[in-house]
Amino acid sequence: MNFKKRMIKQRIAFLILSVISIGILFAIGSIFFVIFVNGLGVLNWKFLISITSFDFKGIPHGGIGPAIVGTFMVTGLGLAFAVPIGILAGIYLSEYRSKGKIFNVLRIMVANLAGVPSVVHGLFGLAVFVILFRFGLSILSAALTLSILALPIIIMTTENAMRDIPSDLREAAYALGAKRWQSALFVILPVAISKIMTGVILASARIAGETAPILFTGATLYLAHYPTAINQQFMALPYMIYGLMTTSMNISASMNFAYGIAIILIILITLMNIAIVILRLRTRKISS
Repeated sequence: MNFKKRMIKQRIAFLILSVISIGILFAIGSIFFVIFVNGLGVLNWKFLISITSFDFKGIPHGGIGPAIVGTFMVTGLGLAFAVPIGILAGIYLSEYRSKGKIFNVLRIMVANLAGVPSVVHGLFGLAVFVILFRFGLSILSAALTLSILALPIIIMTTENAMRDIPSDLREAAYALGAKRWQSALFVILPVAISKIMTGVILASARIAGETAPILFTGATLYLAHYPTAINQQFMALPYMIYGLMTTSMNISASMNFAYGIAIILIILITLMNIAIVILRLRTRKISS
C-alpha cells in the first residue's frame, strides 16, 4: 500500500514538473516566434553592413554594421578584463579558504555584487571610468564597467569548479614539492577549466545584452562610421533597441527594425556561446 502511494506521488510530481517545463518552453518559444516573425522582413546583407540613418521623423533606415562591430568590441574587451581577474579571484577564494573570516566577507561581497542592478554599475562606471579616470564616453569605459558586471559570475563559477576537484590532486602536488599557488595554477586549474568556461559563457551572454551600463559610459544611438579605437563612442545592438523604442516619433514604424536588431543580437550571442563551448570541449580533451 505504501508502495502504491509513493508511486502515485511520484507520478503526480512528475506530471507537475512536466507541465511546468512545457509551460516554460512554450513561453520561450513564443518570445522567439514573435521576434523572428516581426524581424525577418528587414534582414538582408545591406542591413548587416551598412550604416544607420534616420529621417526627420526618427525612423531608422540602412543597416546596423557599426552597432555589430561596437557590440563585439565592447563585449570582447570586457571579457578580456573580467576573465583573468575573475579566474584569479576565484582561485584565491577556493585555495585559501581556511585563512580566516576575511574570506567569508569577500564571498559575501562577491555575492552582493552579483545582485546589484546593472543601472548601478552604469552609474559607477560613469563616476569612476568616465569622470575620475577621464577615459570619457568610450568603448574602454563601457568595457571596464561591463567587466565589473561579469566578475561575480566568473568568480563564483571558478571557485565552485576548483572546489569540486578532488583533494587527492592537491595532496599529490604538495607531495612532489609544489607550493599552494603552483598546485592551483598548474594542477587544479587545467582540470577545472572546462567548468570555468561555463561561467565565461554566462558572463559573455549577459554583458553582450546589457543596456544600462553602456547607456552612461559611451553608447550612442547614431554613429556615421565604424568604431576604430577604444577611446571612441560606439553603437551597440541592445542600446539601439532601447533608443528606437524610446526616442522615435513613430514607434510602430521603427518596431520591425528593432525586431531585426533583436534577431541579430540573439544570433551573435549564440555564436559567441558556441565558440566558447567549442573551446571548453577542447580544453576538456586536453586536460583529460
